[in-house]
Amino acid sequence: MRRIWANRSAIAVGAGIGLMLALVTLVTYLDGGTSGSLIHFYYIPIVIASYFLGDLGGIVASFAAGLLAAVLPRDVMMGTPQPLQDILIRLALFYFIGLITARLFAKLEERRADATSLLDISRSVNASLRLSDVLRTIAETAVRITSAKACSIRLLNRERDELTPAASYGLSLDYLAKGPLRLSDSPLDREVLAGRTVTIADARTDPRFRYREEASEEGIVSVLCLPLRRANEAFGVLRVYSQAPHQWSHRERRLLQAFADHAAVSIHNARLHESLRRSYWETVNALARAIEAKDPYTLGHSERVTDYALQLGRALELDSEALEVLRFAATLHDIGKIGLTDESLARGGHLDMTDEIGLRMHPLIGISILQPVEFLAPAIPAVRYHHERWDGKGHPEGLAGDAIPLFARILAVANAWDRLLTGAPGREGLPEAQAVRELRRLAGTELDPALTEAFIRALGHGPRPPRQEARPPETGAESPA
Repeated sequence: MRRIWANRSAIAVGAGIGLMLALVTLVTYLDGGTSGSLIHFYYIPIVIASYFLGDLGGIVASFAAGLLAAVLPRDVMMGTPQPLQDILIRLALFYFIGLITARLFAKLEERRADATSLLDISRSVNASLRLSDVLRTIAETAVRITSAKACSIRLLNRERDELTPAASYGLSLDYLAKGPLRLSDSPLDREVLAGRTVTIADARTDPRFRYREEASEEGIVSVLCLPLRRANEAFGVLRVYSQAPHQWSHRERRLLQAFADHAAVSIHNARLHESLRRSYWETVNALARAIEAKDPYTLGHSERVTDYALQLGRALELDSEALEVLRFAATLHDIGKIGLTDESLARGGHLDMTDEIGLRMHPLIGISILQPVEFLAPAIPAVRYHHERWDGKGHPEGLAGDAIPLFARILAVANAWDRLLTGAPGREGLPEAQAVRELRRLAGTELDPALTEAFIRALGHGPRPPRQEARPPETGAESPA
């Protein structure tokens, strides 16, 4: 349908140009012939044809103008014919104007297309501030704008003096298994990091390319290597691979370098964002530890609950964004206990009415602490409702069933599991097999039955795996020193 519309548009433009040529011929004749100034009006339809119809349209319009002008007399009143020399010179001039104009308009269109591509790229790359997502988008986009086979990104680790694989698109796992690359072993990458774009015509035979045999097995022939730089300092290398001999045009190199420069800014911003997220994580983790240090029975509780919650989240196949929200919620779920006295925490299960009210209020105290921090907003519902029960007998609002947010239900399962295993003041923890039976008993009353069974399946009914230390959010690539 689009092609039919384009054909109709071209026909309409061609008909309009033909009409203009006829009109200019008539006006030139009425002006007294080709010796008059109106002969120059022929340039108008030639330029219009060049703009809308390209080289071919400009050439056809030029010859049509030349032929129409050739039939006109030099002077209508005197009946003086045109010399052949004038006809040939005018025909050559019209041809030159049509061709040059078409090429200039084509170059402008190319620049416009490049600018549009870079704008689209900017939007897609900046759609996420997670470093792993940004790098993967950059690699995929580099392949798309050049119709290449694959792309890889390596970031510089200055401390180790090596380039570490950070992201790729279109390469096999076997090819990527090469691992980090020491700069002392790669003059090619040292040249790229010096700020130069390097072209490899045939990676299978070029001695500068370190992995010639692997390139042959991978089906890689031509390679374009560009520096990722910011403020004139390179911090990585972007490689684009072609599966056939390819002469990278000046336009491709220029577009890719502009893209690489933009990608470098996006990578820098993503790193800053990841650093900020890491700082948030370390701060809230330290805060959770400080609160738990007030009570030896709960020391390490948040870390263990975080591990269990993430184990269940992965079993539910939650995506990375959801897992990160769950990680923060689990770490901070008891932050409201900062409002409780040391005596209240030490008494454990022997609470008077004041202590009981304070303990039931700790989710609300927690959200009042977290609400000013916009970054933690997605975690607030889980912190608020993690003491709700499936049967509606929980607190603070008595929600029941699926009305309780998913992450809060996950935290309830993880909380219960840790409580069963570690015990409480005056009550020893249970062996795992007995804890599994007790967890099943709580399903349908205190806990979501489906999530409980999913968690038990994730445990595998075997020995609990060694507890991992709670980790900050992953960056997706090793950050250079």
